[in-house]
Amino acid sequence: MSLPSRGILADAVTLWRAERELLVALAGMFFVVPMLGAALLLAGLDLPATEDPEKLRTALTAFYTANLPAILAINIAIDFGGFAIFNLYLQGGGRTLGEVLLITLRRFPAFFVLNLIAGLFFSFGLSLFVIPGLFVVARTWLAGPALAADPAAGVLGAFREGWRRSAGLTGFALLGLASMVLFLAFGLVIVTGGILGTIAALIGGAQAVAPVSYLVTALLGGAAWAALALIRVAAYRLAGAPRQGI
Repeated sequence: MSLPSRGILADAVTLWRAERELLVALAGMFFVVPMLGAALLLAGLDLPATEDPEKLRTALTAFYTANLPAILAINIAIDFGGFAIFNLYLQGGGRTLGEVLLITLRRFPAFFVLNLIAGLFFSFGLSLFVIPGLFVVARTWLAGPALAADPAAGVLGAFREGWRRSAGLTGFALLGLASMVLFLAFGLVIVTGGILGTIAALIGGAQAVAPVSYLVTALLGGAAWAALALIRVAAYRLAGAPRQGI
């Protein structure tokens, strides 16, 4: 099956309009706030002024070891937010924020296991010269929405359904859309950082501008992650829709 990117994006816009208030609340709590924490955490990363790969690796390892609890908490919060958005759209409309959070909390362990398995396969695929890793991402990206839509199927059932719905070019269309969204978000972060850096240089207020840059980075990152979640829901819905015509 092949899904047109235009159709996925159009459905994602429809989803945004249908539940934008709850979506903004979820993205703010579970994407923007953790990403702001990540930006502040990375601001304390002091890499040695050297090009020696071994020294850089040692410094990064020490940083991640020292901040492992915070890094894990950030990743879990973002995963929880993504799963909450899936539940918001795939567990029936008209639910309150509290109901969505309760459903997500109750079913999050299964989603966590699903993400862990997908991550392990992705890492193994990357070790085989990248392409297998990208293939794994393309064919498992709809497993998360599948688990939200049918939690009774369990983790294995979600993987099977995600694999089925990403057949043909669908999975790679999703991968392309995700790459486009992340590329645009990363570009905006760079441009915004450059503008803020220029302003700081002109007014001599680098210390005042830095917190603003962290907040802008978190907002853009949160918006990009919310857009990715909507794209996954839209693709899952469209991939399971009846085919029109002969």
